[in-house]
Amino acid sequence: MNINPWISTASVVATLVVGSIALKGRMIEARNTEFSEQTATVEAMRVETVPYQSYIDISGVIKAPQTINLVNEVAGKITQLYFKSGDLVKAGEPLLEIDHAEELAQLAAARARVSQQESTLLRYRNLHERNKFSDQQLEEAITQLAEYRAQVDLLTARIEKKVIKAPFTARVGIHDLQVGQYLAANTVLTNMVGLQAHMWVDFSVPQTYKALAINTPIRVSVVGDKAAPQVAYVESVEPGMSATSRQLKYRARIERTEQLNANQLVKISLPVGAHQQVIAVPYLAIVKDQLGDYVYLLEKDEQGTLRATRQQVELGERLGDRVMITDGLEEDRLIASSGAFKLRSGLKTFVSEPQQSQQAVAMEDTRKEGVSL
Repeated sequence: MNINPWISTASVVATLVVGSIALKGRMIEARNTEFSEQTATVEAMRVETVPYQSYIDISGVIKAPQTINLVNEVAGKITQLYFKSGDLVKAGEPLLEIDHAEELAQLAAARARVSQQESTLLRYRNLHERNKFSDQQLEEAITQLAEYRAQVDLLTARIEKKVIKAPFTARVGIHDLQVGQYLAANTVLTNMVGLQAHMWVDFSVPQTYKALAINTPIRVSVVGDKAAPQVAYVESVEPGMSATSRQLKYRARIERTEQLNANQLVKISLPVGAHQQVIAVPYLAIVKDQLGDYVYLLEKDEQGTLRATRQQVELGERLGDRVMITDGLEEDRLIASSGAFKLRSGLKTFVSEPQQSQQAVAMEDTRKEGVSL
């Protein structure tokens, strides 16, 4: 019996079986390799430029446009007191009187002399017209009347100094004045703060910053008050810097509110530098190591698969929960905005949801802390 054909047939069958098994093994290995490739899912964003203005925080002081310490020019005893502590007084309203009874008596006598001299002068003029009175006598009578009138004016001025009136509409301070109290000359009676619709904010800026233009807006916040800041506008500037601090003093105009008081300390957010367009990304998009700072670009490969590419960047100022990129990143690039720590170059990446712009708000809240004047 010839067994060679059977042997040949068996060999062929064995070869086919072995080849089939090998091919199946390679297919399974390839499939396992495909399904075992690591991936990561992140949130992503398109890089955009946003408007940016840098600010510094400094201290300022509220000033009232009209404020004085009210004093008496002459000494004397208080005979009338017309106001209480904290009263609102109007311009020209009497506040107190110092004893001036003697001056009033002298004034009455002076006015009587004036009245008598006026009658005498009228009679002298009639006689002068009839040539029965000399020119010299008439001139002496006119001079005498002028002296009497001057005495009336002098006594009136003395009395006015003893009747102290409000120089402007204001709120008066706390005082301890009493009727019958003796006042020495130039005693501080009370302080007065005017009630204008606006107030001043005085502040100084170091010479390292650019000078502010007139009408520059600034933001003013009351220390310890969480209310929204008020806007004030620069109204005037000192002609030169302080010789001791090398700072330039400014005064801004602000609308009066109940929260503002004279000599109150406030916080001022001051714009510095030029208004510009900057690239800002979420701080979570930054990956740091000993070699520098990085973001991950998300780009499609030849097969259309999204893969991560590590890109070194230079960071600028912190903008709340974002950070400025000064170099290394261009507008309109797709980057991982959250979850970047999971990535490495070449890693297959999925985006958790459709890309949406996250930079609709202008970056105008930057502060450089530690500047307190």
